Amino acid sequence: MRIWGYVLLGIGVLFLVLFGLAALGGANLGVIPFFVSVMVITIGWNFRTSGKGILRADPSATPAAIGAQPETAQPEVLTVEMPLTPEVAASIARRNASTRRTLLYLSGGFFVIFAAIGAVSAAMDKTPGEGSTFLLAFSGLGVLCACMIYGLSWLTKLLPVGRDLHGTTYLQTTGPVSVVPFIGGATLRLADRAFLMNGRGGMAELSKLDWGRVDYSPHGHIILGAWDREGRSVYCLPGYRVETSG
Repeated sequence: MRIWGYVLLGIGVLFLVLFGLAALGGANLGVIPFFVSVMVITIGWNFRTSGKGILRADPSATPAAIGAQPETAQPEVLTVEMPLTPEVAASIARRNASTRRTLLYLSGGFFVIFAAIGAVSAAMDKTPGEGSTFLLAFSGLGVLCACMIYGLSWLTKLLPVGRDLHGTTYLQTTGPVSVVPFIGGATLRLADRAFLMNGRGGMAELSKLDWGRVDYSPHGHIILGAWDREGRSVYCLPGYRVETSG
């Protein structure tokens, strides 16, 4: 995840420079392209700085030191594998289909935004030949941005979930919990690992936990269920049966 942080940082800075140069050249871009660039930079920075598990990042933060109950805490066994039943796989598949639809809408929306900017710039520019150039340039940028969004999301979300569905297990981690939000998503930091949450499912509920048990898919990181330190369910993916958590 930290590698993707550096990649997004570079992409965000590159777009910011390109949009700045276009604005200096007289293009009427508005604030949306700059907002998108800053958003990408912010996401990249969060990936870079939040890529480690809580105990892994701070070895002195033992379970006893951060409030675990000594008689139940087993720091040497923080994450265990659980059998992937057909019911659990069906819940993951439904969640993945919803994510794919959202990505298609998002990618199409970015293309429309850039195409609209190009059309407005072309209409406002009175220099012969430059209007069509603006329209083509921004439409091309829209296609590039849409492909980048869907392509990166396919690599980081859809493809990993496909690996989950072809696997035989999912994961359950017990220990400290921390949600690090950023624009458009959040990073989930658990005891021995950290990863980008796949969608907003469970984000609000897990933000209220400082210790608990979390079930999730190993590659796509879809949150299946979460429980507090007393074993009370605080989140459950639709279709995921709490009793399957064991």
